[in-house]
Amino acid sequence: MQHDQMTLKNGLETLFVDFPGSTSSSVQIWFKAGSALEAKRDEGIAHFLEHMFFKGTKRRPGAEIAHEVESFGGEVNAFTSFDYTCYYINSPNSKIIPTTDILMDMVANPMFKKEDFNPEIGVVFEEYRRSQDNPNQYSFQKIQKSSFTGGYAHPILGTEKTILKFNKEQLQEFRKKHYNLNNALLVVAGDLKQKSKIIKSIEKYKLPSGDSSVFPKFKLKKESTLSIHKKDVRMSQLTLTIQGPAYSDATAAAEDLALSTLGHGETSRLHRNLVLDGTLSNGASSSTMFMSKGGVHFLRVSLPHKNLKKALTKLEGIFKDLVKTGLKKDEITKIKNQYIASKIYEKESLESYAFSLGHGFAQTGNINCEEDFINRIKNTSITEVNQTFKEIFSRPIHISLQVPKDTDVDKAQKVLETFQKNTAKIKDLAKDKNIKQKGITSKFDPQVRVLELKKGISLLYRHNPLNPTFVLHTYIKGGLTEEKKSNNGIYHLLSGTISKGHQDKDYDKLKEDLENKSAHISGFTGKNAYGITMHGLTENAPSLFKDFFATLLRPSFDEKFIAHEKEMTLRHIENQKEDPIRHCFSKVNEFAFKDHPYSFNILGTNENINDFSREDLIKLHTKNLNEKEVLISYCGDLSLEEVMEMVKKEISSLDKRAKNKLVAKVIKPEVGKSHFIPFDREQTQIFHFIPSAKLGKKENIVLKMIATHLSGQSSELFVEVRDRQGLCYSAQPIHFTALEAGYWGIYMASGHDKVKPAIKAIKEIIAKLKDNGLTKKDFNRIKKMIEGQSLLNVQTNEDYANIYSVPTLQGLGLDWYHQGNIDINQITYEEFQKEVKKVFKRKWNTIIVGREDA
Repeated sequence: MQHDQMTLKNGLETLFVDFPGSTSSSVQIWFKAGSALEAKRDEGIAHFLEHMFFKGTKRRPGAEIAHEVESFGGEVNAFTSFDYTCYYINSPNSKIIPTTDILMDMVANPMFKKEDFNPEIGVVFEEYRRSQDNPNQYSFQKIQKSSFTGGYAHPILGTEKTILKFNKEQLQEFRKKHYNLNNALLVVAGDLKQKSKIIKSIEKYKLPSGDSSVFPKFKLKKESTLSIHKKDVRMSQLTLTIQGPAYSDATAAAEDLALSTLGHGETSRLHRNLVLDGTLSNGASSSTMFMSKGGVHFLRVSLPHKNLKKALTKLEGIFKDLVKTGLKKDEITKIKNQYIASKIYEKESLESYAFSLGHGFAQTGNINCEEDFINRIKNTSITEVNQTFKEIFSRPIHISLQVPKDTDVDKAQKVLETFQKNTAKIKDLAKDKNIKQKGITSKFDPQVRVLELKKGISLLYRHNPLNPTFVLHTYIKGGLTEEKKSNNGIYHLLSGTISKGHQDKDYDKLKEDLENKSAHISGFTGKNAYGITMHGLTENAPSLFKDFFATLLRPSFDEKFIAHEKEMTLRHIENQKEDPIRHCFSKVNEFAFKDHPYSFNILGTNENINDFSREDLIKLHTKNLNEKEVLISYCGDLSLEEVMEMVKKEISSLDKRAKNKLVAKVIKPEVGKSHFIPFDREQTQIFHFIPSAKLGKKENIVLKMIATHLSGQSSELFVEVRDRQGLCYSAQPIHFTALEAGYWGIYMASGHDKVKPAIKAIKEIIAKLKDNGLTKKDFNRIKKMIEGQSLLNVQTNEDYANIYSVPTLQGLGLDWYHQGNIDINQITYEEFQKEVKKVFKRKWNTIIVGREDA
């Protein structure tokens, strides 16, 4: 791939990123116009302006921008940060010229119609309300308020006070000041054979000239701060915030590397000491965020509140040890390798690579800054990293704690004050200087083949020569569908512990080896299968394959990790009690899959989790390895011969086994019922749905098409309930499909005071579809949308593994994904109309989770 940056005749700085042969494209425009530039009365205006750009131009009024993009299968969106705003459209490469034209029209010619203001203020206010319900977002806002300064101290969304008072003059003033040629970069990425035509399309549009945005320097408050707030959570969240350098500072690479080494990965100091040792916390991590001028370090710990004092004592010890003795060479080398690997993996996706270049411009003015930063990381010495810890811990540490509502805040305050005093003394320590086979080939993708290694054991191979990376999966029939009430949760526990070491390597050695090679292995489970997955660099494939198959065939199932996983699962179950969305879809599963294992919580029950033994896991996995069908999937740049040789050697101990077709269990779902679950939240969760058939049935084709029709910013659903009525921040159709059954419905999170009109709006849309179906124009548009989405959604090795593996294992066929698209393309308008009216005449269920007054 090549990129070329130039200033066009209209004065717009444009970056062309050429991906020869790419089927997708990404067009992005970045503006140095973020929330840090806002005056107090304008807080949130940058984000609101982002919303208003989607309200249409003279050529494309109303929702026509999104409608046009989605009609050829593309997606249009935007995001606002502290320092920048980005608008982008991802589309099939064949549509790159109209895509560029649409995006340029959108940002150059917005109408900002007065009648659009109030509904959109309602939408943004719902987004703000949602942030108040979200513990993580709410916690970050508290951190901003307690320790950030200047333009960085308020939420990007704004506040209730400012949002509800937005006016057109504010919006136009902010746009005039910051949306100009000096602050803009257009990125056009894809197969650029038509580059000259693209340039002509861009040059038809003009952006105003203006001054470059001047960002404030990011600074935390000079003195350490301490804040505690209560929230509807079951776990406490501790965040330590420390001043960091600017991205361009000489120390930035060393400090970023130091923080990453401290808290990234399961062999990191934080994870080993806080999560694995005594299971004090659910998670522990550290990271660095860079602003336009400055940066900030975060250290986060999620834990049961009763463990707070012990966890703080552990943290003190970690900090002192880092300042005194520093990190070991292998710890730092591991993270360096992962930085390099992340850049290689990033290039698998056109969109992510283009975003990295655009982000570089928006953040620093240099599109190559991320590549430069990687080189700085490579050249950072161990001494520099360890010296950095002395610098970091000599600065003020700001403490924020989110606690459950029943917490004794005064007691927590005293514990944190003691910790604050002790960590303040660390700066004194910092001053101390001592411190070629037969098989089935896809009819649609000649790079994909399936070969039977032994009866019941197959290899799915896809060659991807573009990048020196691979993904390796093993899928075994099993999962939720094979559970009973008495053993519900066993597959989740199995999948969570299977990758924690094998008989040839204990967990610590395995994770160390993997992280040094920038590889990752983990277990997974689903409705009808479970297994393990690995991502790695091709240069390490021989040794990684050995560890992968040793983990599969000879897992340790160490009692320590089983106990740890049990405790974590119990905490997740406890957390679900405070999650209204979880309550909503738990009831949906209960209605849709009555008396079927799909209705179970995949995590299991408290009683079952406590009762499972190591022997239960070993017995189940061993039985499955000996009896169940197994599919091994490889996607990467190694040749089939190389992969076959390594796989056959590693699975020689497995015997052939019978192939059995899935016998779907009988399901008699609930229909025509409403259920209300009281939950005290600002927003109420609503899901109006019908049960649907198992995979392979014709009705799923129609339901997928209707879901596509109602998705996106130009859809009838989005425009009616969000834009016109301002009832919610988001509303979306949900089509869940599985091997034995599924459901289809419309989900919405609406303000508790808007529930009745929200349900009415949903039912009116459903009734219209039931009575009239769709127009032929919309029917044909859906087909084009799905075709375009299919091109965008499959790019990485992981994508290919997912679309081919499960259908192959379950007997649906190697080309099931492609055949599904053909079925959509071949269905006639008359067949579609007949089926949609038939399906939508079913009795609907409604689940509501919210306040009693809803």
